[in-house]
Amino acid sequence: MNKHHWIWITAVFAVFAAIVTMVEFGSMNSYKKNILSSRLEGYADIIAHTDDYARTKALLPDNIRVSVINLNGDVIYDSAEPAAVMDNHLSRPEIVASLKGKDGSSIRKSETAGIEYLYYARKYGDVIVRTALPFEISQKRFLHPDWILLITIGLLFLAAVLAIILLSRRLDAEAKRTTDEKLQSQKKRITGNLAHEIRTPVTSIRGYLETLINNPGLPAEKKELFTERAYLQTLRLSDMIRDIALITKIEEAPELLTREHIGVRKVTEEVFDEFASEIKDRGVTIENTIPDELSVKGNQSLIYAIFRNLVENSLRYAGPGITICIESSISEGVAHFKYADNGKGVSEQYLDRIFERFYRIPEEDGHHAEGSGLGLSIVRNAVAFHGGSVNASAVIPHGLCFQFVLPIL
Repeated sequence: MNKHHWIWITAVFAVFAAIVTMVEFGSMNSYKKNILSSRLEGYADIIAHTDDYARTKALLPDNIRVSVINLNGDVIYDSAEPAAVMDNHLSRPEIVASLKGKDGSSIRKSETAGIEYLYYARKYGDVIVRTALPFEISQKRFLHPDWILLITIGLLFLAAVLAIILLSRRLDAEAKRTTDEKLQSQKKRITGNLAHEIRTPVTSIRGYLETLINNPGLPAEKKELFTERAYLQTLRLSDMIRDIALITKIEEAPELLTREHIGVRKVTEEVFDEFASEIKDRGVTIENTIPDELSVKGNQSLIYAIFRNLVENSLRYAGPGITICIESSISEGVAHFKYADNGKGVSEQYLDRIFERFYRIPEEDGHHAEGSGLGLSIVRNAVAFHGGSVNASAVIPHGLCFQFVLPIL
């Protein structure tokens, strides 16, 4: 890695450090709004997962205001005023935005409380959860430091810096055949995508930890629930870093990846064993017709990654009760593979983009599907490492099919 990239990485880390410092001690309204929005998003997620709004609200900080509103704009629950006496909220800007599938926020003076609030709203099924905090509050109270929270943020930023270093090394190789302008554009896009993907789990972890920290008397079952949800988000971060490291290794140091003869049937069975509980819980049927004797020449980790990510993609997006079919054939010294499921499938307009790094198909409510958007990119790169290509097509009447080839010799 040359001096230029070390300067770039240092600058990126400095920017992250500056943001944390400004969030912790600064006084600019824009930074206060960002942090308030992150907190309100986490609190909204917690409220959305309960039926007892009043009891759950009691577990949150005292100055949080919570409203639950139906899709007609009528208030179902409000922590500050009786819902029956409140006006219809359909015209509120944050509610308008949430009905369009966006995360809505606005700053204005509350008609009932008489103080300025930052409002945040998100649609969850047939209700909208709106949370609010006073916008003009003391920095000392608002940004109360806690060692657990600071350590968590520090670790997450360290993970981000490590991921950026790996991505920067890959960009070093690309710089030899691209113009400086194109390289800078790629760096900005990758850094932006990475920051965006990290933000969601960080926000959730922060919300759950703050609830635990601020409520030492929380019931044991609630502590266990919030701790488990925070842990699941850390797993998501770990998977993201693992996937980035694997892509970087394929693209930058392919000579370090050894090749050997691999029994494909055994690999697929190991993948199904890894996801055995999910397969059982979702009622998935497996039809694996790959013969025991089929062997390909390739890298064990990458062959495993191909089938692992395809199976994970089906389990995550195709829906319950599906059937996964894997077939193979041999011709002209290569093994042809067909992987298909009969699940929800993918619209034709997205088929050309599903292998793009960080790309996730938008859902009906305007949000993007869960996941990092790296799984199918790994499949494409792993197949390309073995000299092949992969394509996706729709299954009639519904479902998704992937076809690719791997060398036998």
